[in-house]
Amino acid sequence: MSPKVVGIVGSPRKGMNTDTLVTEVLRGAQSVGAGTEKIYLNDLEIKPCQACDKSPVPDYCFYKDGMETIYQAVETADVLVIGTPAYYDSISAQLKLLIDRSNCLTEMITLEDDKVAFRSRVGKRKKGVFIWVADFSRNPEHAQAMMKLWCKDANVDLADTLVVTDSDRGEGARKRNDLLRRAFQLGVSVGQ
Repeated sequence: MSPKVVGIVGSPRKGMNTDTLVTEVLRGAQSVGAGTEKIYLNDLEIKPCQACDKSPVPDYCFYKDGMETIYQAVETADVLVIGTPAYYDSISAQLKLLIDRSNCLTEMITLEDDKVAFRSRVGKRKKGVFIWVADFSRNPEHAQAMMKLWCKDANVDLADTLVVTDSDRGEGARKRNDLLRRAFQLGVSVGQ
């Protein structure tokens, strides 16, 4: 059975740098037989986290909105490709909203030594690719830290990261053959 690769675009700008690179990863995955889907976060109506202070189990959240699409992808995908432009050296508001609404992907457990830890409630382990697209920003550290934490909660093994700087120089990242090839090859590697 071919893997399901879901691209999540955290940019509000369709057809631009972030979207194009996510699309190239999906094209690479399709070239080796993977099924693909693309989700634009900006098209989803997602309510900010309301800090309910109680568990929504068996659901991931009490609120039924655009996050249902994301929860479904987290449950069913074999690979998640998450792309975001750099905002304030971090991630877009759209992706931050997704992350904030993912706090109930985990459950609090008590360890043998009575310490508390969090464990993912997501049963299916999957691969992940993170794409960070910046113009003049140079340090993806904050964005990568957020993604590593989210990936742990969502039961994602972050397989690779594509960090792009100088995305708006010249013709833009969406027209740079070196980046398009790299994104395509990432898709080939995770789509097999």
